[in-house]
Parts: sequence; structure tokens; C-alpha cells
Amino acid sequence: MKSIPLADIRVRGDLAVRSGLNFVRLEGDWYRPEEVFKADSHGWPGDWEGRVVLALTLLEQATHRTSAYLEEILHLIPEHLNERGYFGTILPPKRFDEQHFGGHSWMIRALAEYYAYKRKPETLALLRRMVDGFLMPAKGCFGQYPIKPKARFDQQDIWILSKLQTKTLHHAETSDAGCVFIMIDGASAAYLVDPRPELREVVDEMIARFMEMDLEALHIQTHATLSATRGILRMYEITGEARYLDMAVQRYTLYRGAAWTEAYGNYNWFGAARWTEPCAIVDSYMVAITLWKHLRDPQYLHDAHLIYYNALSHSHRINGSLGSDRCCGAHDIEDTLFLAPINYETYWCCTMRGGEGFARAVEYCYFIDGNDVYIPTYHANEATLRPDAGELCMTLDTRYPYDGDIRLQVTASTIGLPVTLKLFVPEWSGDTALTLNGTPVTAEIEQGFISVTAQFASGDVILLHTDTKVRAEKAFTHSVPGAHKYLYGPMLLGRKAAVADNSLEGNRFENYAESRYKAADSVSLPKDADIRRTGDFEFAVQGTDIVLTTLCSVRDMTREDTMRQVLFMDKEG
Repeated sequence: MKSIPLADIRVRGDLAVRSGLNFVRLEGDWYRPEEVFKADSHGWPGDWEGRVVLALTLLEQATHRTSAYLEEILHLIPEHLNERGYFGTILPPKRFDEQHFGGHSWMIRALAEYYAYKRKPETLALLRRMVDGFLMPAKGCFGQYPIKPKARFDQQDIWILSKLQTKTLHHAETSDAGCVFIMIDGASAAYLVDPRPELREVVDEMIARFMEMDLEALHIQTHATLSATRGILRMYEITGEARYLDMAVQRYTLYRGAAWTEAYGNYNWFGAARWTEPCAIVDSYMVAITLWKHLRDPQYLHDAHLIYYNALSHSHRINGSLGSDRCCGAHDIEDTLFLAPINYETYWCCTMRGGEGFARAVEYCYFIDGNDVYIPTYHANEATLRPDAGELCMTLDTRYPYDGDIRLQVTASTIGLPVTLKLFVPEWSGDTALTLNGTPVTAEIEQGFISVTAQFASGDVILLHTDTKVRAEKAFTHSVPGAHKYLYGPMLLGRKAAVADNSLEGNRFENYAESRYKAADSVSLPKDADIRRTGDFEFAVQGTDIVLTTLCSVRDMTREDTMRQVLFMDKEG
């Protein structure tokens, strides 16, 4: 099963807005050629440069608009590399800084992605030189990366571990533990376009050490965990070896069970609920979709919808940037019932990772397996599909997730054999009806999909209708005991809270999980509250003056003082 090329799809609606807003933000001052190469000041050579090149490469394809600065940035890369072909200082032999690997992974990823897009020989040469000069000298040393919790920082003869650092006035001192394993993503991407046996040996060495680690005991960064998991999944796709898929399932299952917030974002470290990080949210979205692609288990698709319409959407700010949020539901933070920004704009990493997040959302609209066409996510679009039977041009119109109506119309067809369209029916859907040209289609829902098979011709119309209702769900087992939340389809509902400005208490907060704003009040609601929809993204709690809103509307995007209560108790206290 493969997703369709970005060249074959144009999205409309909310996803077009989000990808466009983020693209424009990434052409602002911080991401222009004169700034990109002097941006890093926290010991992450190659990181900023790689993230912005990767984002622009993907957004250019997803939006079908030429980037203002991508080619100029790429042209300038060689003059900013050291004599061995990579960024930053040259350390002594057999001496490695894990932050350098986390940073260079993004540049290697970016060069691999750009080469796959443009096929320029000079890009492949630049990529190979960086791999040979930076990555290959570490062969044989990844197995010595320190993983014993009490002795990690006593074993720095080979590995310099991620440093404590503070990136803004409102950013706690943190270390990105385990960030060396982000390189599994970059190295596997390099192996995809340049499949040399010696490179695979290095990738496998990194994976072996990553799988030895107790992520919870070491408080490993979940962004590093999920980036590494994406790299492992790429190795499965390249080699077909089931062991890689098994490893990815193991790591994602741990993440989902131990480090998911109530809004489907991430605890940025296992066991440390400081803030979410959209970098990891994007990773989790991609991992969930990829696991579904290979396992066909609809639970992964449900996860992906929840992640996109809540965590990713809320982290996307009204100015197109992305920023970190409160880990709602965590035990050790103030105002834990509330979702609110921590860093409004995490411009040094997350805003750039949003580029891949929205580009992949475009790519994930369709997957094709022979003559089966899967539609696992719903965004209005126009697409050219190429199953084995021929070519099928379609438009998809929908207001999902605000309602469950999906309309597909064939606008051109050259297919000579029957093709099966498989439309995702989420577990929260009620009554479901499928028609082809007005005639009901009788079909069972299998592995989360309802199917219609035909030799489709121009003018054919397929309609899917599903009912959606408000439902209450218990908070996760690792979250606030006795709390519950309300959802409509995949959309978490929250009550906008009055806020008190906390900025006068100083530039640094005693509690690292504390945003500038505090919630001025909270309310209790019973699990069986009568909640009725009154608008696209507004829901009224009957018998009260309480209004709940969704997190994903582009007409109500997150501002600096946006604070929503998303967890509720039956009674106060």
C-alpha cells in the first residue's frame, strides 16, 4: 500500500489554510537565507537549517507553490560546512556530542527528501559527503551510548550527553535525553536514496542500542523516541523485515500508554509532563498512519484523527507558527484540567516541523494497493488516482469532522477493470449509509472501512453519511482520577476559561509547566450532561450558560491567552 504522490493532489478547506499559513510563516525573518545559518545558539549544528529545508521541500510540493527561499538556502549550505562536510566544530577522534547527531539528522533528512524531489546529482553528493564525514566515523560507538540510569553522566569519555539549556525566558532548563537516536530517522532516509551496506550497518547499530534502552527509567525525550520509531518504520519499508515493524509497534505502544496527554499530545519526556512539543506530535501522527498502513488495524487511524484534530490543530497558532502546550491531565502541573499554550511560538523547531505535519496530512488523503483505493482521512481535495486498472480523477467534498458526510465525484476515468473504494468509518460514527449514484450500497464495515466496487466512469457520485453525537470518555489511566472529557467525532470539546495574567510574577516561573496565564475558574459537569451543537465549532450545555468549543477550527485558532478546560469532574473538589 502506498500513498499517492503530492503532485497528484490539491487540497481545499481547512488543511489548505493550515499548510498555507505555515508556509508563509516559514518565509518570515527567522527562516530567510541571511538568518538560517546563524540561528543556532544552543549546540545543535545543522538542526535549524535541516528543519527549514525539509519543511520547505515538502510544503512546496504539498501546496504547489514555489518556495521563496528554498533554492537560495540550499545553494548556501556548502559554504557553511567544515572541511569534513558537516556543520559545527570537529571534535577529537572517538568523541561525539549527541546533540550534533540530533541536529544533523534533520539536514540529512532534508537532503534526502530534496534529492527524492528534484533528483539533482549535486544534492546526493552533498548528502553522501555529510554521511561519510559525520555519521560513518561513529560506527562501532553507538553501542557504547550510556544507558544505565545512575551511571549515564559518569560515562562521557565517548559520548557528550545533551546539555541543560534554556531557550527562552519561559523555557525550563532541560536536556533532550536520547536525541542521538533522532539520527535513526536521518540515516534511514539516507539509506533509502543511497543504499550502501556500510550505512545499513550503522543504522542497525543505532536501532539495537535504542531498543536496549529503558525509555521511562532514563526519561528519554518522546520526540527523539518517535523520530527514531519513524526511522525504524522506514527500514521496514525498505527491507520488508518484520522485526523492524515489531520494534516500532513496541515503542509506539509504550508512548501511547505512558506519555499521551488528554488532548492527544505528548509528555515531552517519559515521566516528566512539562509541556507538549509539536515536533513529537507530528512524529506521532506520522507513526500512527504508517502503522495503520502496514497492519491495517483501524485503532491507529483513530489515533491519527485524534492527534490531528486536537494536539496538532491546537498547537498551530493563528500566525501560522506552532508552539508547545500544557500537558493537560498530568498529575504534577497546576491547572491540569486546562489546555493552554506554554511557549506560544516554538520558532526554533516546532514551527518548522509543522511543515512536514501538514504536508503529510495532504499526502495521507489516499493510499492505493493494487485496485483498492483507501481513503483513511477526510480533507476536501481534487486528486488523480492511479490504481492498476488505470487512472481515476476525483473530487472529494466534505465538512468532516464537523459532520460525517463525504461526497466523492469521478471527474475522469480511464480504468478498464473494477476498482474498490474503501472509506474509513471511525468507531465513533453512528448510523452509516453508502450510495453510488443514489443507489444504496450494501456493505459490511471491515477493518474500519466500508467499500464500494465498480468500473467507475466520469460523473459517478459516491456518498457516505455517518451520524455523529457528543460522547463522554473517561480520562486515561495515567491521568487525573475520576475525570472525564467530551468529544464530538474526533474533536475534543473544551470550555474557554477566563484567564488571569501571571506575567507580573516575573520572567521565570517557579513551575516549569506554568504558562503566562492562569485559569481564573473551572466548572464541574456530569458525564451525562446534555450537550447540543449550536454551530460549526460550538456546543451548548443544556440548563447552563456553558459553551464548549472544538480545538481544530481555523476560525477559532489558538491565541496566546487561549485557555480551555478539557477535563471535567462530576463534582467540585
